[in-house]
Amino acid sequence: MRLTLDQIKSITVGAVAVEQRDDGIHFMKCTEGQTAAWYKMSGILGDRSLSTTGIRLDFITNSKSFSFGSSSGAKYELLIDSQQRFVIVPTEAGTHKIDYSVNLTNARFEQKDEYRVTLVFPSHGSPGVITHVELDDCSYVKPCEYSTKMLFIGDSITQGHNSGYDSLSYAYRVSAHFNANSVINGIGGAYFEETTFEKIDFDPDIVIVAYGTNDWGRCGNDPEKILAHACGYMDLIKDAYFDKRVFVISPIWRCVDATGESMPALFDECRRRIESEARARGFFAVDGLSLVPPVREFFADRHLHPNAIGFSFYAENLIKAIEENL
Repeated sequence: MRLTLDQIKSITVGAVAVEQRDDGIHFMKCTEGQTAAWYKMSGILGDRSLSTTGIRLDFITNSKSFSFGSSSGAKYELLIDSQQRFVIVPTEAGTHKIDYSVNLTNARFEQKDEYRVTLVFPSHGSPGVITHVELDDCSYVKPCEYSTKMLFIGDSITQGHNSGYDSLSYAYRVSAHFNANSVINGIGGAYFEETTFEKIDFDPDIVIVAYGTNDWGRCGNDPEKILAHACGYMDLIKDAYFDKRVFVISPIWRCVDATGESMPALFDECRRRIESEARARGFFAVDGLSLVPPVREFFADRHLHPNAIGFSFYAENLIKAIEENL
């Protein structure tokens, strides 16, 4: 049984738009306006706004098999009942073509009447494009039920750069903990830029904003320029989500580069002022230094991006901060 476009839309999580095109079904985490704004900043940021970070198919089925095809996307992950995890890569070298099938009654799985199937799209590189999804004939497919809605806005750390498995990024882990229907709008290299903000067609209960790391270089190490953009962006967040719980995370621990040289005191001043401005707008400020211990072994590049262990600390401590303020 091949799922229709409407059925696929009904089980899609994390996309602000889903479109059928000649090469398959495309999924977007950003609006057209946001993508255009990022392209105006740089081609790299525009390309990264098109990646399918945070997008997944998530459903319950009594089917004993699952298969899908893809014309784009370097790596997918398949989760069965949120436990079994498989990495799926193109079957033909030099292409992004995938044609994958799995028997859910395989001995590796618990024998059950129904399964929760989650197909995690690529968080980086070429966006995931689905050509088909198939289940057993006469089987059912039911969208999952969620307890809350969360919107994540941030840079490469929110995108899950260097998390190993995309589903082990802090945003995915926090979403799973709260059983959240979430949009993960993480873009590597992104920063506080007012023109890129747009209220999307998604009504979150919780909004998490995590910029500031890349602003340092963008604004020429000038705290006043950084704060001007940060305040302008947070004002837009306040106008759009005045009735939501908003958490603003200041930059986490980092070195200047892989040599281990510490960031200057002015960077720490910027962190504190971002927290102060967040509180002034009624947001919950989260000290980024409290999330990941300043141990270089917890960072994949040893100076900026957490690895899977670092992301586990990030998620665990952010979950505590959120629960204390719900």
